[in-house]
Amino acid sequence: MKPIAHWLGRVVAVLAVLAGGLVAFAAPASAATICGNSPVPPGQVIVSERTSNSCGGYLELTVQPPFDGIGVCGDSPVPATYVITSESGGNGCGGHLNAVIRIAYPGIGICMDSPVPSGWVITAEQQTNSCGGHLGGTITSQLFNSISVCADSVVPPGWVITSEQQTNGCGGTMSENLNAPFPGINICGDSPVPPGYVITSAQQANGCGGHLVEIITNNLFNGINVCGNSTVPAGWWISSMYTTNGCGGYLGEILQH
Repeated sequence: MKPIAHWLGRVVAVLAVLAGGLVAFAAPASAATICGNSPVPPGQVIVSERTSNSCGGYLELTVQPPFDGIGVCGDSPVPATYVITSESGGNGCGGHLNAVIRIAYPGIGICMDSPVPSGWVITAEQQTNSCGGHLGGTITSQLFNSISVCADSVVPPGWVITSEQQTNGCGGTMSENLNAPFPGINICGDSPVPPGYVITSAQQANGCGGHLVEIITNNLFNGINVCGNSTVPAGWWISSMYTTNGCGGYLGEILQH
């Protein structure tokens, strides 16, 4: 029979492995300490800031890769797929707000100082007590024709603004309706014009918050008349220009290719 000391040694070894696992979970090996004058490594976030004698007067920062629901400091970079969902005062961030970031999903509530992921729009803004003095908002990536968004949204590629109106649901900004473009659609003058489309008419009218109402098309042909605020598509050129009442104060142009 093997001596009891042998079995005790095996038990101690197993406990050491388990304890090592617990320590690694509480303090991930991927966390690192840097000085405040150093750039934060790409894709990482700041989780704490403190004074230090080893950083030449700069704060000492703890940085690590993010995860859904991680607490970060308010001056931390926010990775591309994440948004700020709450902010509050507190210790541990060198005088900055404490914040929580989450991976974005349609309908998530955010703080309005949060970055909005590319292709997402803001559907509502309101006062809140959970964003450190900033407005709260709601965002989505699920777009559909006539979706109502707040005017401080970035219009995603492939969509146009077709109307604008006052609203109480956007924190003081106007609301807009977005649609996928098609030849002959009416858009607002502050809308992006998709590549390959031209403006064939522009006039003052109601429904666009004081901006011109424009008609756009991508059905081009030699001799097409467009407005001077159009971007001339690749492979086309302006063969003549003329004054017109149909372009909202812009000159008319004739395109050829």
